[in-house]
Amino acid sequence: MRYSRTRPGTMYLGSTAVCCDEAMKLITCLGILAFTYLNKKRKDDGSGSYTQLNSSNTNDDDIESDIVDKEDEQNKTEIKAQHESFIDYLKDELQFDFRMAGLAGLYTVQKNLLYVAVSNLDAAVFQVTYQAKILTTALFSVLLLKRRLSSQKMIGLFILFVGVATVQLDKVEANASKSHQEQHRMIGVLAVLGACCTSGFGGVYFELVLKPQATSNPRPPPSVWAKNVQLSMFAFIIAFIAAYLKDGHAIMTEGFFQGYSPLVVLVITFEAMGGLVVAVVIKYADNILKSFATAVSIVTSTIVSAYVFDFHVSQLFITGCGLVFLAIGMYSRKEEAEPKTATSPARKKQPLPQQMSDIAMVSGSSGAEGTLNSRKVNIV
Repeated sequence: MRYSRTRPGTMYLGSTAVCCDEAMKLITCLGILAFTYLNKKRKDDGSGSYTQLNSSNTNDDDIESDIVDKEDEQNKTEIKAQHESFIDYLKDELQFDFRMAGLAGLYTVQKNLLYVAVSNLDAAVFQVTYQAKILTTALFSVLLLKRRLSSQKMIGLFILFVGVATVQLDKVEANASKSHQEQHRMIGVLAVLGACCTSGFGGVYFELVLKPQATSNPRPPPSVWAKNVQLSMFAFIIAFIAAYLKDGHAIMTEGFFQGYSPLVVLVITFEAMGGLVVAVVIKYADNILKSFATAVSIVTSTIVSAYVFDFHVSQLFITGCGLVFLAIGMYSRKEEAEPKTATSPARKKQPLPQQMSDIAMVSGSSGAEGTLNSRKVNIV
């Protein structure tokens, strides 16, 4: 992205790139859902039968009635799955919530700020400074969710602040990479800090609005792809309107795709696929692996910047990076287990969802009612 924003000639508009980014994510996620639907239809076509539950060990009429109702419901679900159209499947899978438009608006602002930031900051400096989103996420979690931070996390956040500040102290213009476009370091710093704030608030907003709905809704939560369809659809509409409000004159005179090239298309593809990969990492990996990936990305950006942009790595920059690595490790490391307290078995089986700050999805379990029902049958 930095390379595409420093080349000579007509510069492409970041606002239109955000539109294309969201459109690409929307098409990709819809394609994945379509593939899932076809795969599900193929499996359901050969599985029309169901297994009848055995209730001969009990004389309780309520239990027998409950079992029969469940058999009928299961049979109806299988018949519905065999004749369900893709549109019906999509509606059932998405579980549309228009409050996601607020989150999409925040992420649209964030992406536009990222294009401004990377246009005015070196890629390595941008990568390190952008890690301040951990600090803003923690701050909004304390203010809005009344969450308490342990002493270990507090120390990690302080070290993170010192590390980012140390990198920003390296203001010597001789260390900055050359650009054929006009750039202002202060504008870049303010833009990346604004992106950190929208990222932190967006994550907390999602948890604040959708987490109660997820815990009270008996239906299983939407998949990561369904959630991204909602986000991308709202974000595309908002980004399209914002593009014409911000760069309407340039779009009308020079065209929507002015300055586009195969390199710009590649950048947009990286941005779109990168957002989906982050979602998968959060769902299937843990914070330790995510932190390791963050450290690798910073190191990679620094090395590539040194060779491609002739970026001079100073001692101050290396010190700041080391502090950021230490802070991310401290903040992500699992703390010692708290003393065990007397809790019911049912509650132990349903741990609360962990932090959902980087991706718009709810990961939960629908086993509460099943657990209670099975215990009822066993007691009888």
